[in-house]
Amino acid sequence: MISKWTLLLVSMAYAAILFTVAWWGDRKPQYPNRPWLRPIIYSLALAVYCSSWTFYGAVGSAVRHGWGYLPIYLGPLLLLLFGWRIIERLALIARSQNTVSIADFMSARYGRSRRLAALVTLTALIGLVPYLALQYKAVAMSLAVLTGYVPKPDEFFGDPALLVAILMAAFAILFGTRHVDATEHHHGMMLAIALESLIKLGALIAVAVFAYLWLGQHELPLAESTRILLENAPPQGFIAQTLLAFLAIFCLPRQFHVAVVECGDVGDVRHARWMFGGYLLLISLMVVPIAAAGVALFGSDGTVPSDTFVLALPLANGNTALALAAYIGGFSAATGMVIMGSIALATMVSNDLVMPVLLRRDLDEDGAKAAAAPRVLWIRRLTIGLLALGAYSYHHNISADSNLAAYGLVAFGAVAQFAPGMLGGLYWRGASRRGVERGLLVGFVLWVYTLLLPALSQSGWLGPQWIVTGPFDIAWLRPQALFNLTGWDPLTHGVFWSLLLNGATMMITSARWRPGVDERLRIAQFLDPYAQRRTLAPSDWPGNVRVADLMSLAERVLGERHAQRAFAEEAAELMRELKPEAQADRLWVQFTERLLAAAIGAASARLVLTSVLRGQGMDLGEVVAVLDETGQELRFNREILSTTLENISSGVSVVDPDMRLVAWNRRYQQMFGYPEGMLYVGRPVADLYRYNAERGELGNSSDDIGEQVNKRIEYMRAGSPHVFERVRSDGQVIEMRGQPLPGGGYVTSYNDVTDFKHAEQALREANETLEQRVTERSREAEMAQQSKTRFLAAISHDVLQPLNAARLFTSALRFTDSFDEQRHLAERVDASLRAAEELLDGLLDVSRLDAGKLEAQLTDFDAGELLRDIASQYAPVAKGRGLDLRVHARSAPVRSDRRLLRRVLQNFIANALRYTRKGRIVLGLRGRGNEVELQVWDTGPGIPPNHMQQIFDEFHRYQQAFDWGEQGLGLGLSICQRISRLLGHRLDARSTVDLGSMFSISVPRVQVATDLYQHRNRPTPQADSLAGLRVLCVDNDQEILDGMRMLLTRWKVDVITASTVDEALEKVQQGPPIMLVDYHLHDRMEGLDALDALRAASPRPIAGALLTADGRDELKRMARERGYRLLTKPVKPASLRAFLAAHHTRTREEPK
Repeated sequence: MISKWTLLLVSMAYAAILFTVAWWGDRKPQYPNRPWLRPIIYSLALAVYCSSWTFYGAVGSAVRHGWGYLPIYLGPLLLLLFGWRIIERLALIARSQNTVSIADFMSARYGRSRRLAALVTLTALIGLVPYLALQYKAVAMSLAVLTGYVPKPDEFFGDPALLVAILMAAFAILFGTRHVDATEHHHGMMLAIALESLIKLGALIAVAVFAYLWLGQHELPLAESTRILLENAPPQGFIAQTLLAFLAIFCLPRQFHVAVVECGDVGDVRHARWMFGGYLLLISLMVVPIAAAGVALFGSDGTVPSDTFVLALPLANGNTALALAAYIGGFSAATGMVIMGSIALATMVSNDLVMPVLLRRDLDEDGAKAAAAPRVLWIRRLTIGLLALGAYSYHHNISADSNLAAYGLVAFGAVAQFAPGMLGGLYWRGASRRGVERGLLVGFVLWVYTLLLPALSQSGWLGPQWIVTGPFDIAWLRPQALFNLTGWDPLTHGVFWSLLLNGATMMITSARWRPGVDERLRIAQFLDPYAQRRTLAPSDWPGNVRVADLMSLAERVLGERHAQRAFAEEAAELMRELKPEAQADRLWVQFTERLLAAAIGAASARLVLTSVLRGQGMDLGEVVAVLDETGQELRFNREILSTTLENISSGVSVVDPDMRLVAWNRRYQQMFGYPEGMLYVGRPVADLYRYNAERGELGNSSDDIGEQVNKRIEYMRAGSPHVFERVRSDGQVIEMRGQPLPGGGYVTSYNDVTDFKHAEQALREANETLEQRVTERSREAEMAQQSKTRFLAAISHDVLQPLNAARLFTSALRFTDSFDEQRHLAERVDASLRAAEELLDGLLDVSRLDAGKLEAQLTDFDAGELLRDIASQYAPVAKGRGLDLRVHARSAPVRSDRRLLRRVLQNFIANALRYTRKGRIVLGLRGRGNEVELQVWDTGPGIPPNHMQQIFDEFHRYQQAFDWGEQGLGLGLSICQRISRLLGHRLDARSTVDLGSMFSISVPRVQVATDLYQHRNRPTPQADSLAGLRVLCVDNDQEILDGMRMLLTRWKVDVITASTVDEALEKVQQGPPIMLVDYHLHDRMEGLDALDALRAASPRPIAGALLTADGRDELKRMARERGYRLLTKPVKPASLRAFLAAHHTRTREEPK
């Protein structure tokens, strides 16, 4: 424990430091030489928001409610991110209006209303006493933790909280009430507040670091501790608390004073967004480790109050120095709030409650010559003292709640009642003084009833029974379940009802009683503070007030020295000589009003000046004209306006609040065909509507004319803007735009938009037609492209089928010693590779067919032989899967494209192999009249009837398990269907679930031809028919050259190979009669040019063939024109042998 005398000495020493800093700041202003320092001081001073509630109570809230501690930080952060222009607007208005408090702002916005200013002051005074008491409670609590001394309930003078209250009040009096002008910046006090903000942040960071290290030493990871601490969802009232914290930044009197009144430059607000926001973010992060360590050390059962964890944690671990630093941080948080809050409230009380009463009494008694400056200062000082005493009394006698957050939330609820009037004053032209007064009164009464009185009941001052049963046992009037609204926490309930009825009352009353003349004349400066308004030249006015009279008035309020200095500075700014005996013009009167408003408030300044000017022979209307510069700006030349109305193309009519015609132009009369004399000033607009309704101009003639007229009158009377178009009986289209006038009444413009509507309709029809055509063409093109892309991509997947068969054959060939079996397997490999080759050729042919460059090649062939050939190709695959692959096919001559038909049958067999787990697959054919039906049967799982119509769709697969490690792409049957349509053949499919499926294609039958089977009996050329032939092979791929050499050597051909053009030019000198050259040599010349060069270099005539995978017709034509044969890759051995044999025979027949 720490001695209370030690803490008293530390507190006194700390207060002395603050006094010194404030005194030094006033004596030596820092900003002229260090302008960069001003936004830093301003941002740190805004942190006066972080009171002892933030320093101590946030940790307690985190322990009790987890996420519930965040709203007091989240609200201001949201304002700084999204609503910071509210502060900027307020600062601009305060500079132009000399606003000294939030009550002064409300009064100035709503017609200098003294009653509204007094209502705002009373609300703030009653609402913030509990908030001031919170600071004393926090200090008393910290003293109790550090010293162990708890004052007795009846102990008064020995209570440390009383000493703290006196100390804070003394500081506020010494440095907050030195000048009458409340708009004069308190540089020293702002510097001291900024220093306090740094100290409380540093202290909280030190304790948080200590807590973090303590958690680590006890093997309690911060992340896990934080998760446990914040594992619960945000508590009830989270949103309401966030809203209150959002509004508190500009509704709390101390925050308004720091953010608005003490703002030296509006640009500082933009800097403060990030600096003050970073401050809040940093201080909110420090709460978590302290709360986590406190719960780990003390538990959360309340044995050690969670609000004291900031002090108790270091104290429990023997770190007295850190505990003392934490105490200084909490003391800083409390003193900063008390000082600024007391100054702001004292200014409001003196200016808006006491001074108007004293001034009116003095004026009534003709005693205005008495000096006002000393009285203003003494009133503020006395107010600060009484506030300190009242807040201490509330803390000592009323509150029994140990939860610090409860104090602050009640106060936030009170000042939040200012928000509707403030925001309405900044953004809503229709907000009126009467509406704001009534709304604020309703909101304040509901705050008292739903929040303050229940708090007093819990403290024992009122019986608690009425909270449960309601006054007079009226259940729906229960203060925490008003109108039977239950299930909400008391704070959310009270905030909801008070703000809802506050805003609703303001809007309804403002709509019923619109702003008065005085309010409308001043409204522009509040709605658009960014506008640069021109200053009018001084005009003559019928008063005879001298400058000396105005100076004398200012001296009585501000003091002689201050008033004379202010008049001298204004004269220098106006660039004129200060002549006290000269007659004062409008500019001097307006300057005096602003000067007085800074000292005694806008309402009191208006009262004083009005009395003085009327005492000089001016009537009330002349006083208003002098004091309101806006009235000068709103004058306009009626003749110019009339000329303008008569020369515009639109018809215009204006009615007054009584719905009588007051202005119109000739175009309006012509547009509706009103007879001469029908329009005159004062004519009820209902007569005009009735005249138009009788002629069918108001729409459906079946409606009652009276109802039509009344509906339009009520619409205008309600002030609802509208835009409407009406088509008249002659086809003319009239656009009507109505807008309410600020002072009541309605203006409507009428425009003939017939030509525009006709053009618009024509354009719309053309656009719709064009869009429809473009959409259809785009859809067709997209579908065609997608279909083509899917088709071409799908064909390639089936090339793996014959390659797979070839792979099985080659695997078997590696482990076979028998020559006959090796030969048999080699033939099977060759057949499978031929199938893959034909499949790739088919892919190329289909792509050409889709492009319109290829037609199906219909030939006559034996369908039975085709089935047997396909069966032999897939037999190894079936055998490997334990399936019996059978062929039942006799000779059946058909007419079709052999390659494409083979493609269809391959897909049928591939699907059968893929889906059949056991049993057999049968290939067969049946005659069906003039057709032969080629069938593939399997014993697979079958296909349900509801899937039979979808299996031919692209990418559709009937989902089944696959035992063979493969899965189709859902493209095979779609490809079969496209090929069948191309060939004109009919596809069929039948299936029975669990028994199997059958797929077939019907092909036209043809008569047996004698040469149909000649290709099977054609003798194979003798192996030595090419013996002695020399061939030059040129290719940049060595593997191709090796393969070509092995094939040609088996044919007894003498092979000469070259991998480059230069090497080929050397070897062509050996005189080979034939050369085979690849097209893509990737050398200094390509295939065709290489053939030309070799033919030119050969010592004898030489034939040539170009080998390429590019089968373009253009390339074929180029090769043919140069005398060469084009063989497409993969080169068929039969085609190559035929080419070689033909040229070899020709060479041997040539004469030697």
